[in-house]
Amino acid sequence: MATPVIPMPEGTVLRSDIGQSWNTQHGYVQTPSKHCDRPALMSSFQASGQESLTWLRGQSQDGVLVPPYATFRTWLPGNKPSPVQKPSTTPAQAATIPNSPEAIKAEIARLQGAYKTSLQSKVDSLKAKIEAMQEELVAAELELEELSA
Repeated sequence: MATPVIPMPEGTVLRSDIGQSWNTQHGYVQTPSKHCDRPALMSSFQASGQESLTWLRGQSQDGVLVPPYATFRTWLPGNKPSPVQKPSTTPAQAATIPNSPEAIKAEIARLQGAYKTSLQSKVDSLKAKIEAMQEELVAAELELEELSA
């Protein structure tokens, strides 16, 4: 059976600076996975309750950077090939479970700190993207004014 080819809708803009392309088999704009926010995508997908391809298409139409369908499928639980374990060059952390109130509080504080750092990184990244888009908008508006004059 031949693979269907879905043509790219007229007016679709691909960002070549991050390697976006049209997924002709599944009909959406895909982005290399290194540019996608995997944790946010997975959490949003799991909360959606939708079928993966339908959800990916919808996210792409909303302007969210989504990976190729085959890559996304490997991100889903139970769809990963068994990874080859590389020997670690750093000493392994002791897998101990905190057993005192102080140790539990310390672990909670450590996890909250890591989460806060992760969120701050995401905020910084989003702010940078917004600034870049604002600069792009100003440049486009100036170009439009020049063409209109």
